[in-house]
Amino acid sequence: MKYIFIFLCVISNTIGFGQVKEYSKELLKDSITYYTSVANIPGLSFGQLVDFKVSNVISVGLKSHDSKKTINTNTVFEAASLTKPIVAYCALKLVEEGLLQLDKPLSEYYQYSDILHDDDAKLITARMVLSHTSGLPNWRSIRDSDTLNLRVTPNSKFKYSGEGFVYLQKVMNSIKQSDFNKIVKEFVFDPLSMTNSTMVFHRIENFAVGHDAEKNETKKYKPKTVNAASSLHTTSSDYAKFLAELVNPKFIDKDLILEMFTEQKNTRFGAGSIAWGLGIGLNFTKDGRYIWHWGDNKYFKSFFIVSSKTGDGFTYFTNSENGLAILDRMIRLTLNDSEIMKGWDKYEQL
Repeated sequence: MKYIFIFLCVISNTIGFGQVKEYSKELLKDSITYYTSVANIPGLSFGQLVDFKVSNVISVGLKSHDSKKTINTNTVFEAASLTKPIVAYCALKLVEEGLLQLDKPLSEYYQYSDILHDDDAKLITARMVLSHTSGLPNWRSIRDSDTLNLRVTPNSKFKYSGEGFVYLQKVMNSIKQSDFNKIVKEFVFDPLSMTNSTMVFHRIENFAVGHDAEKNETKKYKPKTVNAASSLHTTSSDYAKFLAELVNPKFIDKDLILEMFTEQKNTRFGAGSIAWGLGIGLNFTKDGRYIWHWGDNKYFKSFFIVSSKTGDGFTYFTNSENGLAILDRMIRLTLNDSEIMKGWDKYEQL
């Protein structure tokens, strides 16, 4: 009976003014709990933005299905590719400091031995990496190989690439003469008081464990070195603070954020409403313009979407292979715009 009530409340609120749906924290939590139960997701952490500010932070379920330990707002999740927008922000901070140019070949900053054999690779710029037009693969076919080959000519087409972000990481390390975790701490974690976030796994006690589609627990990945494409460990509360900074910047030039939110060359795909900016996805609808990204480390899945106009949106993290099966329902629960992510069908939905 409780979940029938939730369903009726959600239906009754699907028509409203503005882009954000306003529910009580209790109703949001009950709805999210129901979704995770139906989708066989052990645990989920949710952070909402309303009017450019962090609003509801909700945690449901278990850190570990085996131990039955519950999630709280300080439980750390693997962010997977939600790492990339933070790395993009750091790159733009270097642009702001005059240490990096978006359209200058990265080879002029750092000689990356893995791609020196390919002359075309010398054309790759920070803009190409951030917009996924570098021509590099997502990951090299042999992960421990010291040779990295282009898949397509740089700047010719959108091709999602984690390897590009690893290359940019090496460039930024060289420019700053610093460890990348320290760079992110300086530019993001410290200014935004993201106290439960790190690019490596170090002295974290309150963390979620990944699960497969049947809720079988998997071995926790604990990175000791930074991977700029995927190694961020964070909470929904911390990440919501970062999203609030993106849509209402206080620690970076607003013109650089506008550049980040600008559609880049050769990046529109899907149903034509989805494109790429610098380090983030863009979603254009009749009623709005949104920034978004998804994360997928197989047993951890995550997502965020925020209106750049109204500052309304959300992020959520799960410790489940099924984590993105509820994405459409999370969008409909939170936002009014029915065209959001239309045509993006990467994950089968409930």
